[in-house]
Amino acid sequence: MRNPALALPVNLQQLNTDLAASVSRTDAKGALDQALQQALAHTIETRVNAQLSVLLEGIGDAFYSLDGNWRFRHINRAAETYFGVPRQMMIDRSIWELFPESEGTELRRRYEEVFASNLPASFEAEAVGVQGRFLEFHVFPYNGGLGVSFRDWTERRRAEEELRASEARLSALANNAPACMFYQLNHPESYKDRKVLYLSRTCESLTGVPTEKAKADPRLLYDLILPEHRQHLLARRLESYRALKEFETEFEMLHAKTGQVRWHRIIVTPRRLENGGIVWDGIQIDITDHKRAEEHLRLLINELNHRVKNTLATVQSLAAQSFRGLKARGLNDPPAAYAAFEARLFALARGHDALTRENWEGASLGEIIGQAFAPYADLSDDGCRIQVDGTDLRVAPATALSLSMALHELCTNAVKYGALGAPEGRVRISWSILEGSTEPRLSMRWEERGGPPVSPRPGRGSGRG
Repeated sequence: MRNPALALPVNLQQLNTDLAASVSRTDAKGALDQALQQALAHTIETRVNAQLSVLLEGIGDAFYSLDGNWRFRHINRAAETYFGVPRQMMIDRSIWELFPESEGTELRRRYEEVFASNLPASFEAEAVGVQGRFLEFHVFPYNGGLGVSFRDWTERRRAEEELRASEARLSALANNAPACMFYQLNHPESYKDRKVLYLSRTCESLTGVPTEKAKADPRLLYDLILPEHRQHLLARRLESYRALKEFETEFEMLHAKTGQVRWHRIIVTPRRLENGGIVWDGIQIDITDHKRAEEHLRLLINELNHRVKNTLATVQSLAAQSFRGLKARGLNDPPAAYAAFEARLFALARGHDALTRENWEGASLGEIIGQAFAPYADLSDDGCRIQVDGTDLRVAPATALSLSMALHELCTNAVKYGALGAPEGRVRISWSILEGSTEPRLSMRWEERGGPPVSPRPGRGSGRG
């Protein structure tokens, strides 16, 4: 193979000068041949060095070379710009003389190591004399000394540090997020060849399977899914995988440690990387409490609908009782009927208020009785005309409404026709629990004393308007 150096154009004037100088330094015998070879070699070396200089100027990275005495032999423009010193002032001077602050630094140690071992090395080091700046170095043996190329890596280093810090924060969040776990999958040609690239440590608390085991064998998680959900879940996943679109669904799965059946939701999204590859980012969330809240709300709505219907039926009954007989009386007493109807509605509303405060889960019997007697408190300023005796109890919503209406009717009758209508009249209400053969029963007793004589009245009804 032809030596490429010989293909370089030869400067004849330089060659003649070198030839004359060589002849003057040699003996006559063989002087011409030896001088010609030396002159030609010098010219070729000069030309190669010139071409090499052009090449080093264009590589982009800063470059300089040192001889065996640590003196600068070549400095390209990028290195000159970085040092901020004209290269003519640095050539033939020792690097350690120009930069005495490098004494004892890691950078100097690495230079001396390459020089002694004659083996190249690549590394990062803090810039000598410039705090906070980091350089990437490539140092290699060169012409009996060293060749050094370097570039400022500070911004990339900071970006990498910020990325690592960000990844650490995200990992800390993922590993401590309550009731959910994060994961990442690859995207191979075949779905069955998928592998878990990342899985947060919350996997164990969420599913009962240790994170490392689940990462090594994802089927451990799949086997916890209840059988009735598996085919649907797999079909949705395959559809999402083929179409490269987000996938979301809910399902039930067992907890490997507690054996509880929990509701989970997964959301998985494909993401294309800069190199063209694809990964799937996913999150799995325990939504059991959410599902229970939904079910509870559904029950409340159904119960509310039922109670509204019952309330409307009660209002209809109140209207019938309040206005019964008006036509027979020739509509002579509409204000009294209206007042009775309004009072009954207020009693019904007070019962609803007691239940609303307890989220319609029940009510206090003492509160229901207290509300029933509240409109007549001015009739018993001495605190002796109305007596309540019994241990407070919790009653069901339907029982609370019925008792509220019944007590209202009893109080109304007691005011108009009974003990509360006379100054010396007294009312006592008491209750107790009777233990039956099947379930306990509530027994209540209403007693009136000191009222007008009672005479039988024809007809039926739960009160008098």
